Amino acid sequence: MDQSITSKLYQNDIYLNYLRYHPKWYIVLEKNPNMYIEFEKQLKKDLKITLNDKIDKFRKQVDFINGIIKYLNN
Repeated sequence: MDQSITSKLYQNDIYLNYLRYHPKWYIVLEKNPNMYIEFEKQLKKDLKITLNDKIDKFRKQVDFINGIIKYLNN
């Protein structure tokens, strides 16, 4: 595997853990290091750590807090 890809992977524990459960990416990255960006996109999508997921999680937390406030006011 390309040395730059390997160093990027070892700098992030989340990426390494994802690779352990999805070993097909070892083969993909070995054959084509340019797929690293696709690897990151897929990882973020699978682990739900994209910007949209974070915004949705925050919105749900705000809705929950609003519900608690309304309940306590009644």
